[in-house]
Amino acid sequence: MVRSIGILLNPSKEHAQAIAQTLRLCAQRMGIACCFMDEDTGQEACANRPDVLIVLGGDGTILRAVDFCAQHDIPILGVNLGRIGFLTELEPERAEEMLLALSKGEFVLEKRMLMQVTLPDGREMTALNDVVISRGTCSRMIALDAFAADAFIDHYIADGLIISTPTGSTAYSLSAGGPIVSPAVSCFILAPICAHSLKSRPIVLSDQEDLCIRLNMKEEREGMQATIDGQDMIPMKNQQSIRIRRAPRDIAFVRFAHSRNFFTLLRSKLSDWSL
Repeated sequence: MVRSIGILLNPSKEHAQAIAQTLRLCAQRMGIACCFMDEDTGQEACANRPDVLIVLGGDGTILRAVDFCAQHDIPILGVNLGRIGFLTELEPERAEEMLLALSKGEFVLEKRMLMQVTLPDGREMTALNDVVISRGTCSRMIALDAFAADAFIDHYIADGLIISTPTGSTAYSLSAGGPIVSPAVSCFILAPICAHSLKSRPIVLSDQEDLCIRLNMKEEREGMQATIDGQDMIPMKNQQSIRIRRAPRDIAFVRFAHSRNFFTLLRSKLSDWSL
């Protein structure tokens, strides 16, 4: 049973403010405490952490909330105001119905694995979808070596390399020719971007592997970068490495009994995407 909710909205989305106020009023009538989270700072505007964070936006807005929610063990419920919304659960017209189900405890929590990313400077970040090491503004292909623990996987000459979770398999990795993987499977996917060699194919690895991706070119180049979940961009230099392992904690998403399963969602969203 949910007694308090937080609301994070993407102010650039049409009707987001109006929907947020509707949710606040509905919650008030049902006796559910409500607070708002600031998208820029990731901080709550209320003293106590909410039982559920309702995100009004698209997948990008949800990705910006993942690190905060994982740290504080707050489940996410996405309301789709974007175009595709793979991570969202409901359309906005069902807002009041959603609050009623939350108040009655008529929902389940679906866990999704996260990646813990160690940057070249030692900082650690969390990723739900993917880590992309790319040529960035460099005009030429780059070379990368991939390792699983001490085992050499492959040497890639490409525009870049995508390391994704099953959740991220329907994002950039899919566009690069990677496989679609059910979120119930725990794994990493390595998908090269426009590889120069026909032998460089996407590969699926166990989530128990600690990965290391190293830039390894014969000469110095400028402009390479790493991108975490399409949000944070980190400049990289030749011979620098990024390390990736499964994060010690997962993120939880609120799902309702009437919701479509992953495969129904997949058919629906990919059909919409193709239009």
